[in-house]
Amino acid sequence: MSQKLDEKTRAEVPEDKRGHYEVLIDNETTRITFHHIEKGQSSGWHKHDLDYVGYHFGDSEVKIERGDGDAPSAMASKKGAATFYEVGGGFDHNVTVLSDNPLIALEIEYKKG
Repeated sequence: MSQKLDEKTRAEVPEDKRGHYEVLIDNETTRITFHHIEKGQSSGWHKHDLDYVGYHFGDSEVKIERGDGDAPSAMASKKGAATFYEVGGGFDHNVTVLSDNPLIALEIEYKKG
């Protein structure tokens, strides 16, 4: 994830409810992050400031909370689906897994030159 919002995450997401993520590559052109978030866990508040592709390794349903006050929305991720996101200015958000299946995904971010 591009920009973690640590203070907001600490205030709103208990530590035992935070999913796991690991930055696998972060160089001049690309950042690749692996996510594993179990049922009831959240990504933590963050903001993408880079366009990216998300690739999902399984089916899951997630709730997306936005920091701008918009109502939470739900999204289903599908195994093998790769989706390109143009983030523009980005927005603060937190993702919580609703389904029994965890969210397991790679995010491949493209750094702007």
